[in-house]
Amino acid sequence: THKRHRVGLLNVNSINHSNINKTPFYVPLSGESHSLSLEFVKAAAQLKAESSKIRLGVVDVSKEKDLIKDLNMTGTPSLRFYMAGDKWNPIICPDLRTADHIITWLKRKTGRSAEPIKDVSQAETFLMAEDLVVLGFFKELDNEKAEVFYAAATDIPNLPFGVTKSRHVFNKYEITTETVVLFKKTKKSEEYEISTETKKEDLMQFIKVNEMDLVMEYNGTTSARILNSMVPSHAILFANKSEENFDKIYGEFEMAAAEFRGKVLFVLINTDEHRNGRMLEYFRVRYSETPLVRIVNLTDNVQYQMQSEEVTVDKVKDHCLTYLDGKAKPKLKSEPIPKNWDKLPVKELVGMNFEKVAFNDNKNVFVMFYAPWCKECQAFFSLWEKLGKVYEKHESVVIARIDSTANDINVLLQERNPSFKFFPAVFSEKVSWAQAGHKKMEEAKYIEQQKLNEKKKDEL
Repeated sequence: THKRHRVGLLNVNSINHSNINKTPFYVPLSGESHSLSLEFVKAAAQLKAESSKIRLGVVDVSKEKDLIKDLNMTGTPSLRFYMAGDKWNPIICPDLRTADHIITWLKRKTGRSAEPIKDVSQAETFLMAEDLVVLGFFKELDNEKAEVFYAAATDIPNLPFGVTKSRHVFNKYEITTETVVLFKKTKKSEEYEISTETKKEDLMQFIKVNEMDLVMEYNGTTSARILNSMVPSHAILFANKSEENFDKIYGEFEMAAAEFRGKVLFVLINTDEHRNGRMLEYFRVRYSETPLVRIVNLTDNVQYQMQSEEVTVDKVKDHCLTYLDGKAKPKLKSEPIPKNWDKLPVKELVGMNFEKVAFNDNKNVFVMFYAPWCKECQAFFSLWEKLGKVYEKHESVVIARIDSTANDINVLLQERNPSFKFFPAVFSEKVSWAQAGHKKMEEAKYIEQQKLNEKKKDEL
């Protein structure tokens, strides 16, 4: 009998998965796990609708600790693929961010990973299916070189893969050797001749580097491809596409990109697109600063800003070369300390005075981290002013706020703005998280309780 395949999603968010395996699982997490779990649910529903023999299941790592230990599970969230009931040899899934990618990967893993192309007519139809497709040309469809192609296709689920041995298709596209070809909008773009020495990783590197345009504009369609790129260093142009000089700035940026293909991925973030507001917040870029170029290394998220307000080919090239040579300085930013910053009920903090205030051994400091353009943040301003007035004359309590998009500080901020953190006296390196949404009196009680707790700890 054919045994069902099972996939386990480890460490998911607070979500009812009864439509997957008839058992609800809840884990109070957010961020990456939440996004993945939603896509996992979509994939499960689609597989069920297709009457697939693949089944999706979930494991709550906060409750199933013995099972997690037994399975030698370390990182979360994670996807594992168990075939034919073998729990000791799971397949670790690649980074799958969408339901379509999850389903494509599973189907390629359990069936064919590339569509067989038998004639020219079928090849033409295949090339028109998507703007970017991958077609492998092989003398035999089951030889060693073809197997490398199938393995790469399985681990790149976001692109259509086809394979052919038809001599008519070879002749149509002027291919003479066993070759993998990227087609963009039905036209040959890049070719990679496969040898017996070619490894899956080599072919994947070729495809993932060359599937990108010279400059990738960040949006809902391209975000997954950009974030999944095998090139971790991204040069990002923050610019307004509606500005008169945009075409000139973009042209200079694009000309510089050609020299660094495979080393640095060039990305455009349109500051005129309101949906990119979160990206500006993440990179702590203010609209008034743009256009600007910044390199970010996705392995450590360190940013390196180009030290020029003018975007030219030479300036961009120099910045990339300085970065690749390891000579670029990481960007740490602070606004100037405002005049009379400590005279109002709510103290105005910036990068340069943050640590001095927040980590003061004699003060209990409650800080609101905000983005000035964020409507949710703006809704809290009046409440924060009222809270500041409550404690204005209190010697040991400070109510403060800081623009987190304009100031870099040595505190990890994973929550979206607005976020609230409490820095208690005595234990100056301790940071407490305060949930947004407190009423004024609830926040006052929260501070008083924190002070009492710290006082008791100090006495002990």
